Amino acid sequence: MSRRLLQLVIPVTPERRMFRIHDPAVDPDAPGGPLPPVGALISTNREQLWVGSLQEDINVRLVLEEWDGAPPPCGDAWDEEAKGSVYLRGQLSISMGLAGTAVHGLRLGGGVGDYSVRVYASNRDVVTRRYTALFDRHRNPLSDEFQQEKKTLEGLERYLVQLWRESLAETGYGTGSLVSGISGTLVGLTLVSCVWPVAVALWLVVEVVLTLAEDWRVPVVPAETAVLAGALDVCGGVCRGRFPRNGTIA
Repeated sequence: MSRRLLQLVIPVTPERRMFRIHDPAVDPDAPGGPLPPVGALISTNREQLWVGSLQEDINVRLVLEEWDGAPPPCGDAWDEEAKGSVYLRGQLSISMGLAGTAVHGLRLGGGVGDYSVRVYASNRDVVTRRYTALFDRHRNPLSDEFQQEKKTLEGLERYLVQLWRESLAETGYGTGSLVSGISGTLVGLTLVSCVWPVAVALWLVVEVVLTLAEDWRVPVVPAETAVLAGALDVCGGVCRGRFPRNGTIA
């Protein structure tokens, strides 16, 4: 069964009736981007996914989720659905054009590769009709009454964007092989620590674990840390603590 790895809920200000999800290394305003999603929910190319909105002056609500496999369908709770794919180098950004960047360089557990994307939307037409009705009731859009009613529409238009690495779904994002490799590395280097000074051996073990964890972006299980601490004790080490680095080793 697929598991959700992260969920981010944020307000987004659409520019030209859209917001853009892309690799941080990509300039969404550079030539060669997707066509604007006019009359469609999404428009994509290799490294960008543009989500169409019906709003320009009102914020929408975006829920962004990463999964370790295809999530269960939830189309019944939404008005519209679209599917696509995008290539990401382990991170993503969400651009709002002139309004700025909603998210920059969000790190993904799936790493580098092609991501399947599922986009849902709701209340697009509802917000458009209610916003138009505001101008019928209040001739002055700068009046307090108009602005108060406009605030009630903020976040009413909603989007759910789910993405996952298809190629890694069956392997649990590569955690099994990584843990196995780390175990062998720990055993080998802790044996070396019986000959070398404990401080040198400890530095080597921690550096290898951190490097592997950083490259693959998966947590090292506590059992592996226990192997490290126990082996150092056998060789006369005194370090029994844990070695945190951005939460990678717990």
